[in-house]
Amino acid sequence: MIEKGKISNIQAGMLAVTSLTIVGHLILLTVVISQARQDGWVSSIIGTILGLIGIIALVKLLQSFPGLTLIEILFQHFSWVGKVIGILYLVYFFVMTILATRLFAEAYKKIMVDTPLWAFVTIILLLTTFIVYSGLETLGRLNQVMLPVLVIIAIAVVFLTMGKEKDYSNLLPILGNGFTPVAKGSLSVMGWFGEFIIMSMIFPYVQQPKKLVKTGIVAAIITLVFFLGPITGPIAMFGPVEAAKMTLPTFSEVRYIVAGEVINRFDAIAILFWTVGLMIRISIFFYGVCLGTAQALKLTSYHPLVIPFAWLIGVGAILFAKNYAELKEFLFQTYVPLNLLIGVVIPLLLLLVTVFRFQKRKSMQS
Repeated sequence: MIEKGKISNIQAGMLAVTSLTIVGHLILLTVVISQARQDGWVSSIIGTILGLIGIIALVKLLQSFPGLTLIEILFQHFSWVGKVIGILYLVYFFVMTILATRLFAEAYKKIMVDTPLWAFVTIILLLTTFIVYSGLETLGRLNQVMLPVLVIIAIAVVFLTMGKEKDYSNLLPILGNGFTPVAKGSLSVMGWFGEFIIMSMIFPYVQQPKKLVKTGIVAAIITLVFFLGPITGPIAMFGPVEAAKMTLPTFSEVRYIVAGEVINRFDAIAILFWTVGLMIRISIFFYGVCLGTAQALKLTSYHPLVIPFAWLIGVGAILFAKNYAELKEFLFQTYVPLNLLIGVVIPLLLLLVTVFRFQKRKSMQS
């Protein structure tokens, strides 16, 4: 076993919450509001319920092969087909790391327009390279400290924005545009939860693997709760049409916060939230691609891969898209179908094959 560290189920769940929540704020908000408009919160609830299908399928698959990550399962128990799928997952982890790194740079580019993109990419990769090199336990403990702070800040922002500027009648009528937009938004949220697949590189190292189903369900519910405020807030403040046009709806929302005559730059809080959240998210996927590649190549340690992958991620983040418009096109057209395939369809098929094999073996023995 390459990874020697262990983390608690709570730490694992918190890692999932941080990773999903931050990409929900930066990516999914715009997608779901554009699709479902004022019914975005309905799509969020339905999509979360559907997302549990992929989460439970993944957990059951991991529990069928105790102590093995998804990459180890695929390379050791699914013949050459498993190896092909395993390579596909490694490419997916790599692309998601690049995407998160580019999103970090794009978020900072909004407030420091004259700073070159490569500077932001370099800074975040220096931080995450150190975290990944330090190991899973360090990542788990760091997030355990930072997530409660982010939650407190997020709650404070929600209360500060509950003023006269918001009109919650903008959330009505429910299903005013029919069910089709809600269904599209629900699939996007379901695809968002497909990113939970990265936890297949972390869950084998939890202290209580028998409780992983509960951990996954609780993490999904908490993530939904953290998403409902950000998706209803911009709609209530700006209306569904204007909110759908915004690149970063929550960023636009917090810029309206004023606390007295002195404190009036709460957009810095949003940047702090995204900085810490993206740092954890990048570290999780960065760790997954390094660990998975080391396991696929049967190395004794993933540490020699960290710096080479950091260089590849940096170059990939800069070349991934020419501008934010091109990046947004990927998010609207490719992100959701890709996550549905990677995080829902394939885990379900792998679980069905595993169950079939188990039943066949059992019948032959009897």
